[in-house]
Amino acid sequence: MSRVAGRHWAYVALTAALAIAAAIWAIPHLYETAWFAYYDGEPGGTRPPFPSLSPDLFLLPASAQLVLLAVGVGLLVQIYSTAYLGHHPRYRSYALVIVLFLVAMIAVVGTTNLWVLLVGWEVMGLCSYLLIGHEWQTAEARAGAAKAFLMTRVADLGLVLAILVIGETYGTYDLIGVEIAAGQSPQHATAIGLLVLVAVIGKSAQFPLHTWLPDAMPGPTPITALIHAATMVAAGVYLAARLFFLYAESTVVVTAMAVVAGITMLLGAVLALVQTDLKRALAWSTVSQLALMLGAIAAADPDAGLSHLISHGVFKALLFLGCGCLMHAVGSSALSAMGGLRASMPVTFWSTTVGFTALAGLVPTAGFFTKDSVLHSIEQATDHDGGLASGTAYALLAAALVTVFLTAAYATRLWLKAFFGPAPDGHAGHEAPSAMTGPLVVLAVATFALSIGQPFHLGTGLLTTALAAAGVGTIVLLWRRGASVDLEIGPLTAELGLDRPLSRWLPAVVRGVSRTVVDLDQEAVDAYPRAGAGLAERASHVLGLAQSRNVQRYATLVAAGVLVLVVVGVVLT
Repeated sequence: MSRVAGRHWAYVALTAALAIAAAIWAIPHLYETAWFAYYDGEPGGTRPPFPSLSPDLFLLPASAQLVLLAVGVGLLVQIYSTAYLGHHPRYRSYALVIVLFLVAMIAVVGTTNLWVLLVGWEVMGLCSYLLIGHEWQTAEARAGAAKAFLMTRVADLGLVLAILVIGETYGTYDLIGVEIAAGQSPQHATAIGLLVLVAVIGKSAQFPLHTWLPDAMPGPTPITALIHAATMVAAGVYLAARLFFLYAESTVVVTAMAVVAGITMLLGAVLALVQTDLKRALAWSTVSQLALMLGAIAAADPDAGLSHLISHGVFKALLFLGCGCLMHAVGSSALSAMGGLRASMPVTFWSTTVGFTALAGLVPTAGFFTKDSVLHSIEQATDHDGGLASGTAYALLAAALVTVFLTAAYATRLWLKAFFGPAPDGHAGHEAPSAMTGPLVVLAVATFALSIGQPFHLGTGLLTTALAAAGVGTIVLLWRRGASVDLEIGPLTAELGLDRPLSRWLPAVVRGVSRTVVDLDQEAVDAYPRAGAGLAERASHVLGLAQSRNVQRYATLVAAGVLVLVVVGVVLT
């Protein structure tokens, strides 16, 4: 092993040590009775204490699962990166930022202190900026990193304000205390819920702040897997589920969340169907799947949303890392550069097939069971089992069922175009190194293993299986007949121009406002210091005229002044 390779594996060892420590901490909490149990204690005083950065570590079963998901995927990404990115001159900073990313995610899900949660939340934003812009010499990487950073920072203001409102309302910044106080007398549910929703929309790339995630694709593919599966976007869904008890009674908040989820799941699925780039198609798929999870939370079943978050994290990491193997073989993530690779890349083919099967929601993968739990929870909400009105719940259910069909269709299309058909230009491809294929095998096994013990909903399962089979069958039928499976519809291939308000209109407005502020600063605010400086300069000039530099004259004037004062004093007395 060369010295360089040895240093790369040192970062793997560092991540493995973190993963082992996290596992020792998290595993005992996996089988507690409730996902978000209450702690038997007293809330804080009537006023919130000063912000504290005490770790206040406390794991619930859902948090423990997310910790294991983050460190597990993070460790596999580090192993994968030794082969995928081992030659890169900035590998050390890349590997260390990954470790910091994982620590930040652990801070978000493993603490009850809202200020520590905020610090972890912001550190993840910084890490995503650094890793998306890892290839900073390219304009696309710089633009993608800046866009992700700015859009998520704007939304993060919602979390800051939510924390302040929670502290002022319940007299504590500790989630356990807040849970107890809110259980006795819930207050300000709508205000808190809407502020949390703003933060979640930005972090989890939901409509209308969704465009940063597909535009983050210039980042290294292993990092894309980490962001989409186990950290950044997962934190948004986790926050929505963790704080659900604070806004569960607000019809306004759950309705707004359902509307955002319904629009986003359809939008992401439709745009995934028309993509010509595998990596970007998977990014739109993530946007759609995250919306499904938020749909379950809006339907008053955060446990179902988090179950799908965990299974999605595993099979989406598998798909992105499989995409990296394909890029390693053909040198591009464009679907036009792929095809006919199943024979030359058997490990990548079979493991990625498992990932696409889970994404399509087919039995017996974990994706089938957890997706059905989401659909079942939304179906339950149509009977007023939650804060959603029946009409809203039915609309959300319809959007979710259409999403199931579309998801199966685009997953099948991507699978066929990557591995079947003729190879372009006779490119045979080749299997990736074992450091890259090994993590694929582990994640494929986990995609099956996570289905063990999942609840099964017979009626929902039959319906979604029929829809998924229809989606798969439609694409396969078109493929076998030699028809094109590419949808070349102008507005869709242009992604409906949804990024235009943020990339053109908003900067134009902000540029005009900025110019006005600069003019006001120069012409109005700066006038006072400029006038003061001019007045001081003139006074100095006048006083300077009296300065003859003749000491005898100065002494005479002082004596004359003293004499005048004495005379005045004598006359007055």
